Amino acid sequence: MQNTVTLIGSISSDILATTTQDGAPQAAFRLVTYSSRRDRATGTWINRTPSFLNVRCTRQLARHVHASLHRGDPVIVTGRLRVVQSKDSRLSRVEIDAVCIAPDLNRVRVSLVRQAATSAA
Repeated sequence: MQNTVTLIGSISSDILATTTQDGAPQAAFRLVTYSSRRDRATGTWINRTPSFLNVRCTRQLARHVHASLHRGDPVIVTGRLRVVQSKDSRLSRVEIDAVCIAPDLNRVRVSLVRQAATSAA
């Protein structure tokens, strides 16, 4: 079973750049998301309790995340959801193995930098 989710939130930690066991680049950060409700009396949005999740990505996505995003940036993350148990099984944490991470264009503007095409020679 594949648990694919899309979450909207902000990067709440510094982005950690490491490598996987096979030497591929890896990036990891904490994502904070808020469920919100609209206050009908004032017309404003009220954030409820935050949820924190670990996000991991590898290879080209990891390189681009590390070079482009920073703590506090609003992002949209899509990936596979998984729950990871601690070694003593007393605690668990939710992680996302990201397949796509992008700035949330509802909250920021970006300027794109396109990579040069690589030849298959």
